[in-house]
Amino acid sequence: MPISRGQDRGSGGIHITGAGNQVNTGRVRGDMHNIHISGGQGDDPRLLAAQAKLAELTIALDAHAAEVTSIDGCRLAVSRIDDELRSPAPDARRLTEILEMLNHVIGPVTAVTTVAEALKTAVDALLG
Repeated sequence: MPISRGQDRGSGGIHITGAGNQVNTGRVRGDMHNIHISGGQGDDPRLLAAQAKLAELTIALDAHAAEVTSIDGCRLAVSRIDDELRSPAPDARRLTEILEMLNHVIGPVTAVTTVAEALKTAVDALLG
């Protein structure tokens, strides 16, 4: 979980959200330098594999944007998958639904469906 130095703990000046976003809600003293402490889910190799496959899918979609059934639907699905993978506890049901929807909006583009299937396999491994 990221922490910050230079915050005025008495006034509640800085709040760090679960996504690592910093929100200043009060008086902040000192510098705004953040220190990131890694650990937990971010180090999970299954999560890293799923995120890597999602990045590959994004590249494949960009390369074949004119060929997929709905590029806007694909980009929306990729965004939602990314949000779930970045959450502290990805929702298995939601990920499954998004991946199913993604298959429909990709269509028959083999170069993209192959990567989408690899992403599904990586997500299934992450969820156990």
